[in-house]
Amino acid sequence: MKRHEPAFIPTHEHHLGTMALLLFVHQPDERRLKAALGSVEAALDRSWRDRPDDLANLPLTHYRDLLRYFAAPQLLDLALQLAGADVVPRLASEAQAHLTAVLGLYPPRPIWWVIFRADGNIVRPVTVERPPVGDSARDSRLQQIEDDGLAVAAINAPTKEDALREMNRLWDQLVANGSPATRPLGHQ
Repeated sequence: MKRHEPAFIPTHEHHLGTMALLLFVHQPDERRLKAALGSVEAALDRSWRDRPDDLANLPLTHYRDLLRYFAAPQLLDLALQLAGADVVPRLASEAQAHLTAVLGLYPPRPIWWVIFRADGNIVRPVTVERPPVGDSARDSRLQQIEDDGLAVAAINAPTKEDALREMNRLWDQLVANGSPATRPLGHQ
């Protein structure tokens, strides 16, 4: 006998009231609710594949979390209203519209990897680069950095120069607070 799995709605705390209201208003049966949730998940996947270049380094799990945080009730509401073959494309379009609105309010700043060597109280940047896209490429580059005896700091800054300035500021703050400055960050 197959075990019954109830519908699970991933919801951030600030959406609980809205989600409860949606369920009260639509009163979907479990089959309809599971179908709507499945459509939302498929739409998030589709929307992620078509994400803007500014979010190229954002993994699918973080992309989903971002949209759930900002648009979960709106997407579920629409999914419960729609029917037919165009549900997923319409939901993906709605997700993109919400993301565009969020990015308009909170424009992303690029992440830079400042690859450095720590010499006592001095940090010596070796290079600044954008992180590779994809988990395996990122893991491979991190391993190469470690094998070279270097360390990396992920810095959120508009330019390479700003990333270097921020890295130096953070390092000075770390040293000023008495943190061990004789080893690179991340090494114990």
